[in-house]
Amino acid sequence: MEDSEKTKEQLINELAKLGQQITKLKESEIKRKKAEEDLKKSQQEFASLFKNSPEALVYTDEKGNILDINPNFTALFGYTLKKIKGRNIDDGMITPPDKRKEAKKLTSEALKEDFYFETIRKKKNGTLFPIAISGSRVIIGGRFKGLIASYRDITEHQKMIENLKNSEEKYRRLYENMPGVYYRADREGNILMVNPPGAKLLGYNSPEEIIGKNLVKDFYYIPEDRKIFLEELKKRKGIVKDYVVTLKRRDGTPVIVSTSSHYCYDKKGNIIGVEGIVVDITEHKESEMAIIYEQSLLHALMANISDHIYFKDKKKRFIRVNKAKAEYSEITAEKMIGKTDFVFFPPEIAKQSSADDDLVIETGKPIIDKVEKIIHSDKTEHWFSTTKVPWYNRKGKITGLIGISRNITERKKADEALQKSQQEFTSLFNSSPEALVYVDVKSNIVNINPRFTELFGYTLEELQGKNIDEGMIHPADKKEEGLRLNQNVKGFSNYETIRKRKDGTLIQVSISSSSVIVDNQIRGFLILYKDITERKQNEKLQQVLYNISKAANSAVSLDQLYPLIHQELGSIIDTSNFYIALVDEKEDKLYFPYHIDELEEDFEPQNLEEKSLTCYIIKNKRSMLLNYDKIKKLKENGELLNAGVITKDTFWFGVPLRVEDKVIGAMAIQSYINPNPYSEKDTTLLEFVSSQVATAIERKRVEEELERLTRYDTLTGTCNRRYGLELLQRQLKLAKRNKSPLLFAYIDLDNLKDINDEFGHKEGDKVMVQLVKLFKSILRDVDIIIRMGGDEFLAIFLDSSLKEIPVIRKRLNQELNLLNQIAKNPYPIEFSMGFSGYDPLHPQSVKELIRIADQKMYEDKKNKKSGKTINESEVDLE
Repeated sequence: MEDSEKTKEQLINELAKLGQQITKLKESEIKRKKAEEDLKKSQQEFASLFKNSPEALVYTDEKGNILDINPNFTALFGYTLKKIKGRNIDDGMITPPDKRKEAKKLTSEALKEDFYFETIRKKKNGTLFPIAISGSRVIIGGRFKGLIASYRDITEHQKMIENLKNSEEKYRRLYENMPGVYYRADREGNILMVNPPGAKLLGYNSPEEIIGKNLVKDFYYIPEDRKIFLEELKKRKGIVKDYVVTLKRRDGTPVIVSTSSHYCYDKKGNIIGVEGIVVDITEHKESEMAIIYEQSLLHALMANISDHIYFKDKKKRFIRVNKAKAEYSEITAEKMIGKTDFVFFPPEIAKQSSADDDLVIETGKPIIDKVEKIIHSDKTEHWFSTTKVPWYNRKGKITGLIGISRNITERKKADEALQKSQQEFTSLFNSSPEALVYVDVKSNIVNINPRFTELFGYTLEELQGKNIDEGMIHPADKKEEGLRLNQNVKGFSNYETIRKRKDGTLIQVSISSSSVIVDNQIRGFLILYKDITERKQNEKLQQVLYNISKAANSAVSLDQLYPLIHQELGSIIDTSNFYIALVDEKEDKLYFPYHIDELEEDFEPQNLEEKSLTCYIIKNKRSMLLNYDKIKKLKENGELLNAGVITKDTFWFGVPLRVEDKVIGAMAIQSYINPNPYSEKDTTLLEFVSSQVATAIERKRVEEELERLTRYDTLTGTCNRRYGLELLQRQLKLAKRNKSPLLFAYIDLDNLKDINDEFGHKEGDKVMVQLVKLFKSILRDVDIIIRMGGDEFLAIFLDSSLKEIPVIRKRLNQELNLLNQIAKNPYPIEFSMGFSGYDPLHPQSVKELIRIADQKMYEDKKNKKSGKTINESEVDLE
């Protein structure tokens, strides 16, 4: 019984323990499920973050094999997970060949710690781009499970950095190289900052030489002006603009500047100094004169151009019109001012013009070459090509518009006539078949049309039943080509090649072929032949015109352009004997700048009234095609006196060179041995080409004249200051390189003011021209003479030294004495002169050499006034 009770108690205890174990197991199961749920939630969150990350992500195992990628990885590199899962990230999919070693090293280091690295990677399409890579290790349960790497395209980032660097460099250069002078000074006027142009303006080598110097003591030409400036600054509440003051350079010479300055303040608003911009206005004064000159050019243009030019204000009222515009409106230019288009045009036209004006003024967008038809009240019609552009003031605001209208009525009529002609031609072309031949499947000729007979010369009776490839229309070297083309059952179009006429002549043709299908079976082929000989010739002509136009728009000179024109024309017409003649309106003469002739070598200038062949076509403004008999008849009628060299077989063809309605010269070709070398087609061709030639020549003439005006003094013909000093700098560099000397002579015309005052400026100008001619008489072609300004000149003797001064003075004095004897002026022409020399062993700057020569010149002038005579043996040759 006791044993039974004991067993029962043990059983109860064991059951209790079992119940406790079950409870623990249940608790453990609950914890496990919760852990699993937490893990699942964590995995879902990780998967969501991984998938939706804005960066391109890749998850690899510890060996670098790809386990997963997100959509942005696919978007960035072009690979899908299906294509690359299991592949090693460093096997070259996204790594350029030269970066693979770097990639493996990067992966190896990533196993140790997190990383960030910028490098280059490759997209699926091979595109290389800069990228930033960062990575973190994946640790689970204290064990390393893999890597998550993030890839970010940093192309724009690098561009931003590069732009920032460029911006910083730009502003640094702007500060150092800005045309104006920037300065900052403290309250006492001590210089705190100045840019390199400021140092250069004041005669110093660098800003460091100026920093710390005092404005009043060191830089104001009149020290009291500083006090006046500060009072004006205070009066204008700390800001002055365009304030003119005179400063002094390091050498003590004055320089007039314009400054815009203002107070500098500290954080508390206290004045701590002054800063501003300073501009040397010497050039500004010269610019004012240039503006006046440009205005005179504009006035001349407005008065003489045939196009209608006008200016309107914002209310669309005329404020300026040119002569052509006023004459077209049948009113004076003065009476048009203040009026609108509604006064001069019918309402509908004026309304449209007003709307166009509004568009330009309100939007700032120009209207270019708008073609307009104007019907006046008297029913007359005119066509105009009109351009309107916004007119801006100095502040960049639109104040109105500028309009240019060209009367294109005649051109429009010509265009309409051409269009009508083209329509008629198209209609005739479409209704008239090209050369056609119908062949069977074995290429045997079944039929041909009349145009085929006309093109090749064969009749149907001659060809019917024969094979098209037997060689009737094929040159020997084109037979295989013909067989190959006809084997193409799908057909072909516009195949360009060579074929042969019955008489053996070769022609250029365009061939098209299409199969003839009956009941879904190929029964034969329809072959079309189009004669493209003329088109090919036109293409060659267009190439010639293009080459001439290209040469005219290139850097070649006018003298280089002539042989290019000759060469190009020679490719389309016989130009064995060829010349170009140009009119000089100032001298009323005809010059021959280019000529190639078998019998004549010298082409002397001719007066325009001379009765020569060339003058005849220029005077009559029309082309002429002449043989020996026609030339003889012109001579017998007295219309021609000078025909040049002619033979009985002479054939001469000349065309005027026109630019719009103006004849600028002529172009001629001729033969001495063939009495009829040119066909009517050749003459038409040359007349057509002549307009392009004339335009090309005129363009070059204008370019060279503009270049001359920008480089040379218009009165004396010497180099102007800017161009002359530019040449001088080049010569100084050559002299330095070649270790050769240069001699500078600074010349000043004495008593010019007295001559101008007593005899007028025209007389003074004449004296300066005579002085320049005197100097040019002793100068070599390589030497340079520059008008420095007013009555001062600078002569540069190349490969010459100070030892040659006595010889130069002697020759000049001899020429001067001779000039005064011949001129017999009521005053003597005299000049003062000073020399300096460039010694390659002891080089000096251009500025210093000019300064020395200038100083010597003033010493010479002073000696003359004191009556002291220069002894050449005493001249300083050091």
